[in-house]
Amino acid sequence: MRIVLLNDKKTERDAIMRALSSASYRAEGTADEQAALSAIAREAPKIVVFSVPSKGGADLIRRIKGADASGQAYLLALFDSAPSAKDLASVVEAGANDFLRRPVVDVEFLERLKAPCRVVNWVRSLATSATFDLATPVDVGGLQAWSSLGALVAGDLAEMAGQPFVVTKAWPKRFVHALRSATIPMSLAGDQLEVRISIVVDAVTLKWVKEALLGDPNASAEAADDALRELANTAGGALKRAALAENVALTTGIPSTDNSAPPFEQHSCWTLTLDGNDCCVAIIGEIRQRANQRVAASQLAEGMILAHDVRNEGGILLVPAGSRLTGTTAVKLAKLLGPRFFLEVAPAA
Repeated sequence: MRIVLLNDKKTERDAIMRALSSASYRAEGTADEQAALSAIAREAPKIVVFSVPSKGGADLIRRIKGADASGQAYLLALFDSAPSAKDLASVVEAGANDFLRRPVVDVEFLERLKAPCRVVNWVRSLATSATFDLATPVDVGGLQAWSSLGALVAGDLAEMAGQPFVVTKAWPKRFVHALRSATIPMSLAGDQLEVRISIVVDAVTLKWVKEALLGDPNASAEAADDALRELANTAGGALKRAALAENVALTTGIPSTDNSAPPFEQHSCWTLTLDGNDCCVAIIGEIRQRANQRVAASQLAEGMILAHDVRNEGGILLVPAGSRLTGTTAVKLAKLLGPRFFLEVAPAA
């Protein structure tokens, strides 16, 4: 097991290195922060032991986590005497897994290093237990907002069109060709989920869109596409508001248009029909897993969605989890955090 030790006290550092060597750990010790970060970045350690500075302990932890490409290092903090409740809370909140007060006693220290293995064994023991779940992912398909999506969108479209819609949970039977669609991606980055809401129309309904929503039956294809994207935005907004009432915060992306329809057979689908009119609109909802990426701050780009909060060295929130980065924000974070800091993001849609 590889361990990186960042310790500013030479005598203590040397004693810890001897204890690690006698316990057959592969360790690398230094008093220099940059050297420690380079060692972490060069080869991800299983454990990082570090001295907590009098100021900026939380920021040091974030730099350590940023250098750890694996994102799995166990962080053991060394405090001078007894830390205050505030200092301890800030270090734990920033990502420390355990702490130890000085002076360091070899027996206690080596037992603390066994904690990750004990945690792994404990989690494995829970794998078959139905009574304890460490992290229950959000079941978007089980939300009331999801089951009511057709009605929610119908209500918003009725206000735009000035006419009520009848909602049925099915694909329009008369849709056969000449389809046009607009899709808006939505993310739940913390759960690595992507939701896609699509508005699909045929040639007859597209003509109605031009007349009723644009006021011009001869509107260009580009203008009609703009209207469809706006309808997709409306649908996404309806779902987002309803999901937020169930404590689920979705992040919306940028809608796009296509001259086809998504594979509706595998997804939820609703038909919105105008009473006494041949026009109908299909709403398609798709939920799928989408793996997050771990990228250096210097590689942040517009459209990426943060899976976790980003805070400064004082613990002040800079950008909350779920934020979709603008180009300006991506550049600012890259400059502020530096190339050694890594973040988990949902890729841009």
